[in-house]
Amino acid sequence: MTNSEPENILVAHVAGLGLTTLALPALRSLRKHLPRARITVAASAAAADLLRSGGCADEVLAVGRLRMREAFWPRAFYRSARTVGELRRASYDLGVELAANAESSLVLQLARPDRRLGAPSGPGLRQTLGLIAGRLLKLPPPFAHAAHDYLRRFDPLGVRPLEVEPRLAPEREAAERIENLLRKHGVEFGELLVGIHPGAGPGKQRWPAERFASVAARLIHNYQARVIVFAGPYERGLARRLVGELPARRALAVEAPKVPDLIAALSRLTVLVANHSGPAHVAAAVGTPVVAASTLAGPSAQDLLSKHHVHIRRRHASAIPEEEVYEAACRLLQRSRAEVLMNSRFEL
Repeated sequence: MTNSEPENILVAHVAGLGLTTLALPALRSLRKHLPRARITVAASAAAADLLRSGGCADEVLAVGRLRMREAFWPRAFYRSARTVGELRRASYDLGVELAANAESSLVLQLARPDRRLGAPSGPGLRQTLGLIAGRLLKLPPPFAHAAHDYLRRFDPLGVRPLEVEPRLAPEREAAERIENLLRKHGVEFGELLVGIHPGAGPGKQRWPAERFASVAARLIHNYQARVIVFAGPYERGLARRLVGELPARRALAVEAPKVPDLIAALSRLTVLVANHSGPAHVAAAVGTPVVAASTLAGPSAQDLLSKHHVHIRRRHASAIPEEEVYEAACRLLQRSRAEVLMNSRFEL
């Protein structure tokens, strides 16, 4: 390591599961570029375990998000208090504000690094002129995907992209827990396993739960699929209610799983049908095909990044057609089955 290279780096990225997943390529590239530096990431309480599973930092400090009420969860409050103490005691020669928000800014103020790389303050002259011309010509506004924007934050350090898509792999212990859960519910290895995530973050539009139930029921009837219904900490009871609307013993509920267990469960799916949410990004990162019901005008800076996903877009979630979601799920199921058969032939 040269004298000009930082030795103790703090990256502030206090965001949800989706944006944290999209930050993985940038953080892994930083890790590869500075293998001997100690890298600490301050992350949200909801996403800290995801970064630990991603293996791109020496230490992950959890910070509760105020606007998501995480800071008031008892466990998150305790973690945040510990993080504040560690930030004040530690000495960082570089701080990077990866996610530009109040919590990330506060983290760097508490840490007081010797040098700081912040989020861009705004567009330059060329970008501003381009935006004005686009408005006059009524062109769609240009965008930079969040994952690529994160990578550019490290340009001053000479960091070059190591990968273009987020990648995650399940931990062995978590995978064993999920296999035990599936066996308990009679799910055999190799069965068609469909995931349903009808929830989303607080304040976000959701595709109607009854349409998720209808798509799941059709996949059970037409493909003899087994179904896992996921729900997050803000959605207690939602998964169990939806399972109750499906054929008996064909579906199970997984509510508020720990992040390692969520990663392992999503990696077992043949396809996930979900709102455009954190779990959809995590599923894409483990290689599971995803159908995402999205109200983001596309293409969007927060789109999924993977080889096998479909965004079904409308401005209002209720306007997203059930038939379009179902047909997209069928296409991805058939593609997955074809790939499994092809791989089996090569293994023989």
